[in-house]
Amino acid sequence: MKTVTLLLALISHVASNLLMPGIYTEVVEIQQGKYQLIGVPQAALNGTVVQLEFTCDPEVELEFDTEFVLRSSPCDKEFFNTKENERRQNLVFYFNETNQNHIPDTFDYNEIVYYKSPVQTISCKGSHGRFLFPNPTGPMAVKQVTPVHVDRVKRDAGLGSFHPAQSIPRDGIYYMIIKVVGKSFPSSPNSNTNVTISVQWKAPYGYLSAIDWPLLRFYKIMCVFYSALALIWVYCCIKYYRDILRIQYWIGGVIVLGMVEKAFFLSEYATMNDTGSSIDGILEVAEIVSCAKKTMSRVLVIIVCVGYGVVKPRLGQTLNQVAGVGLVYFIFCSIEGIARVSKNTVEATRQKQFAALPLVLTEMIIFYWIFTSLASTIRMLRLKRNDIKLNVYRHFANTLAFSVIASVIFMLWSMIYHIFPTCRVDWKELWVDTAFWHVLFCFILVVIMILWRPSQNNQRYAFTPLLDDSEDENDQDEIFNAFAPGYDILTARTSGSGAETRKLREAEKEQERKDEAIKEDLKWIEENIPTTLADTLIGGLDDNEEFESKQLEVSKML
Repeated sequence: MKTVTLLLALISHVASNLLMPGIYTEVVEIQQGKYQLIGVPQAALNGTVVQLEFTCDPEVELEFDTEFVLRSSPCDKEFFNTKENERRQNLVFYFNETNQNHIPDTFDYNEIVYYKSPVQTISCKGSHGRFLFPNPTGPMAVKQVTPVHVDRVKRDAGLGSFHPAQSIPRDGIYYMIIKVVGKSFPSSPNSNTNVTISVQWKAPYGYLSAIDWPLLRFYKIMCVFYSALALIWVYCCIKYYRDILRIQYWIGGVIVLGMVEKAFFLSEYATMNDTGSSIDGILEVAEIVSCAKKTMSRVLVIIVCVGYGVVKPRLGQTLNQVAGVGLVYFIFCSIEGIARVSKNTVEATRQKQFAALPLVLTEMIIFYWIFTSLASTIRMLRLKRNDIKLNVYRHFANTLAFSVIASVIFMLWSMIYHIFPTCRVDWKELWVDTAFWHVLFCFILVVIMILWRPSQNNQRYAFTPLLDDSEDENDQDEIFNAFAPGYDILTARTSGSGAETRKLREAEKEQERKDEAIKEDLKWIEENIPTTLADTLIGGLDDNEEFESKQLEVSKML
């Protein structure tokens, strides 16, 4: 169980992808005797057009030559997941015209589309500081490729209305390598020789990459879904406002935070799709709101599992523990989320993993607390013989068990098809790695809403003292009143026969002995034979402290 929870926590943070901008901007300094190579990768669909723009100081007598190579690959890891030294080697390799029919030997595929532009001479003063690369001389050509070894290169290459420089003929991962070579320099050594290079990838639907485009539609659907949940929950709460339980306020808060979170993500993706660039800070705010929703949802599951309002009238000291764990989780989640969206390089992977480690440990503690508390609450309800509340918690336990199984299956699928392969050809399905965890969260939330929905029978699920079983209250009052002084005289007086009363007492004692024997048998069955899948998964979490607590409760009831 600990291994499963660790993997579940790890994959939920590792699987998320960064949002790729549709407009890349790079500032390079034109230097004498050196050339600059700038690589710009992007996942693009058929019909995407690429614009290449150069801007520089129009008052400077600066001339430079530029050209670019645009080539495709079915493997997204070939252009995206590369380190700094590998990227430098690949830039030189891909730009070299002799390698237009070659690929690195770490990959294995047969065909690409390729285009190399003619050389353009740009004068900053003659172009008034702005130059758009002209229309292509022809379409991209299909090339048959073979793997070859990539040699190491020296550090002399620096990395760094719509007017398309080229159109994309087929879906794929594309890499544009731009070469800039200084030709004529100003006489003044203090002159500004910086050139800003802007590459715009505009698909028929907007600036989003082909990997991120499905998430825009997904977040639209999620916003509508959460809005519907909020309306339904508000309607039920208004209809049965006299019988609202405290836990139902928590459920409403989680729904509201989920709706706000999806609205932020939708705004970020819509802005990126319309303008090609992100609004500064909005992605970080979205991550913080998402952390607040995750924190509140975990606190909700914890207080549900410990039986707040069902077997416990108040949390007591547990309240401080829940608040402390929630605060720690929110802090670690915010740190990990901001680090994840702020770092966009492969070299930052270790920093992201270091930031995620405290969060993973906190997740493990929370998951362990959830399962142990749920097991304890279910056993308490069995001992109290409260079938109504027990059925609710059984359904909830089965839901959590199903979620764990579904998560493990999805993790295995994701690792086999998305993490381990060197050439990841199904890159169009990467959005599922992000969407799955949102859908799973919604599934658990909907189950909680159904099980603890506001209704006219709300008080059947609220905390009640004593045995809290489903027997008739009048029968319970008669049993408890039998211990009151004078009860025997009153019974004899109403029955009219002392002998008959004694017979009834003996029969009641005999029935009590039989009930006690049946209770012992049922107790042994409950402790040794699991009745549900959830009991099988969480049955091994009892310890000596829980056993002593259970014995204490039994002694109180008897």
